[in-house]
Amino acid sequence: MVAADTVLAGDSPRRAQTVVLPPPSGGDDTTALNTALLAGAGGPIQGHRGARYRVSAPLVVHSGTTLAMSGCTVTLTTGSACNLLTNSAVTTGGRDRDITVVGGTWVRAEGVGGVGPDLHTLRWRRVDGLTLNGLAVETASDKYAISLGDVTDTMVTGIRLAVYSDGVHIQGPAARTRISGIRGSTGDDTVAITPRDWQAYDDVSGPVTDTVIEDVNVASLAALVKVLGGSPETAALRTTVRRVAGVAGNNVIWVGDDTAEWRTTGGRVDDLLVEQVAAAALPGRGGVMHINGSAVGHVRLRGLKADGPDTTLPLVRFSPLVPATLDTLMVEDVEVAELGALPLLVVDAKASIRRLQVERLTAGGASAGAKVIRIAGVVDELTVRTASMTASGDSHLVELSEWAENAAVRQADLSGIRVVGNGGLVTAKAATHTLPRLALDDVQTAGAPWLVDLNTETELLLSNVRIDHSAGGLANVRRSGAVVVRGDGLRSTPGSRGVSVAAGGSVVSYAPDLAVDVSKLVRVDGSRATNTNPRLPCGTGPVRCTGLTWRHLETGATY
Repeated sequence: MVAADTVLAGDSPRRAQTVVLPPPSGGDDTTALNTALLAGAGGPIQGHRGARYRVSAPLVVHSGTTLAMSGCTVTLTTGSACNLLTNSAVTTGGRDRDITVVGGTWVRAEGVGGVGPDLHTLRWRRVDGLTLNGLAVETASDKYAISLGDVTDTMVTGIRLAVYSDGVHIQGPAARTRISGIRGSTGDDTVAITPRDWQAYDDVSGPVTDTVIEDVNVASLAALVKVLGGSPETAALRTTVRRVAGVAGNNVIWVGDDTAEWRTTGGRVDDLLVEQVAAAALPGRGGVMHINGSAVGHVRLRGLKADGPDTTLPLVRFSPLVPATLDTLMVEDVEVAELGALPLLVVDAKASIRRLQVERLTAGGASAGAKVIRIAGVVDELTVRTASMTASGDSHLVELSEWAENAAVRQADLSGIRVVGNGGLVTAKAATHTLPRLALDDVQTAGAPWLVDLNTETELLLSNVRIDHSAGGLANVRRSGAVVVRGDGLRSTPGSRGVSVAAGGSVVSYAPDLAVDVSKLVRVDGSRATNTNPRLPCGTGPVRCTGLTWRHLETGATY
């Protein structure tokens, strides 16, 4: 039965009319289906609901076509050695435009086989305006379920996967791609951007720009989202990844290089936003975000919720295989229920970050020795704003790794910090560490033995700092440490020690509110403090150093 606005395959196609695909033959339906697809080129084509087709060669969709396959199943049979569904430009050259496929279950049987790009199931090349909506893809072997390359203005939405390899895979050039509503399971990366791919699949390459990947909830044996830059002549630029849940076999988000081939190493990744991540990796297999790229620019991670790092890998890690510099890493709106032995964020020894910014961080419980941020490499500018931690047993907000001789933070600003329990803010214990400037503003700690533990030459700038713990104080300065304290608004519990200075270390104070035994301070003309040692001739209270003499500002008594 044919509707009034319907034509059958073989009739002259008219764009406004609907072509209905023939029913399954019980054998190989390839020729009949491709005949119908050609007849309906440029208009709507409708599959028979409940139909189960079998094909042995690619089905080819043409420009201007909308193929509606809801309720249909199409299976590519064993030994076919080809794609299941593709567009005409793949075989005839040129470009296609405005292709839409809605619904259908697309199955790649075990042992289909093929060579290179023929191993992909749905393969789209040189298409402007591609929409894939509501498809289910099932593969028992071979490579990518949905392969996109040299495409613009692409929408891939509402996809259910049960696939052997990657789910949705983008090669360059590609512009303005939106992928959303991905469910199911994948044997490799769920969504992958590789501007240039491995040699076997490198049929197209170029920049991948303005990509949005959102609403992904999948069980993957690899990454849930992978963003690579490709080779040095390609790039992944302006990528947004949001609302990612599920389980990853290694890292939830992988950014940078795949060093298995030069084609996937050294390309630039820039302007990457990742937000609203609630996924986790299998225990011992990975973290939430792993950055290993040698040419990564600006990365922003926002809205991360996690139970805590596992026993082997941190949640966020910049770990390049060769020395590399990341322009900006921003980590915002993070909630970690429990922080274990491994940090939330790690900067490895071969890594440098020009600007590292962490804002609105809550670590609900930190076990003994926990570190929120561990730096073994170099950070030019570190900013931590609005962070809270419930700590125990020598926990710290920031640690320069003791084993990393060249760990450096050239400038650090911490503000809006709240620490409850036995935890401090910053520790840099190696004499070779670099921390020339550390600014603390609006800081409150309760139970911290020392706010900072330093073996570095550091200018410590204070503003509105409150220490509620009598057993410790502001700074523990080790043998190679040389700390200069400046600022005001420091409040500490009566009886606190102010500073502890090991033999060989030194502290100079220009902070009038630093309550300390001034005999522990280096005398420098103009320096100030509040003396707490009643045995000194100057007496307790506010003092200033004039020349080499401490003078009480109220009584005039000297020491």
